[in-house]
Amino acid sequence: MQVADTVLARIRKLLAVAEHPATPPAEAESAARAAERLIVKHAIDEALLSARSETRRRPELRSLVIDAPYASAKVVLLSAVASAHGVRVITHGGEASRATLVGFDSDLRMVDLLYTSLLLQAASGLRRQSSSGRAYRRAFLIGFAAEVGDRLRQARVAAVAASGGVSTEVALRNRDQEVTEVLEENFPRLRTSRISISDRGGLIAGRKSGAAANLATGDNGLSGARASIARGGS
Repeated sequence: MQVADTVLARIRKLLAVAEHPATPPAEAESAARAAERLIVKHAIDEALLSARSETRRRPELRSLVIDAPYASAKVVLLSAVASAHGVRVITHGGEASRATLVGFDSDLRMVDLLYTSLLLQAASGLRRQSSSGRAYRRAFLIGFAAEVGDRLRQARVAAVAASGGVSTEVALRNRDQEVTEVLEENFPRLRTSRISISDRGGLIAGRKSGAAANLATGDNGLSGARASIARGGS
């Protein structure tokens, strides 16, 4: 049984408490934060386990189709989630983009779940907005992603500090280096792209929505198709 399966089961139990309508607000918030911390702790535990293991796994490549509209904005969200879990994202262009993710299996599984959950939450937040122009909606998604990325980075820093600091940082740094090596083997000529924003109101609204987003995976009471990360190369 994979470690991630056990962790996800614990996360879903916490979410069941957080999302139940009869749960008091303070208890619901506590359960959601506990699930969020568990996700970050899982990444650290995997790094330490890998550092001690005699059998070293290699980072893998997975592919993901990012559908239009607003594919470039969705890539920003995917990248924010991936970065917090030691996964790298390479996009292959177009408004209906294909992305390749490079990382360890357990981290890729977490990215898959969390990205899908957050994408649905962002879509739900967009439906509640009074403005609906294309520039506004795109900026909203980018703002949502930026805020979520900031929160995930803060959670990772706090979890590293709580786990003992230096040894954890070394294990994560070594893990990141292995991912970088596989990335460079498969994509030796990468270019960095920039993204522009033309609606400040949408950006601010997106950040506000991202600040309230649930960063734990699972069913957030939202509906929509699941975006799965498929095994394979670029």
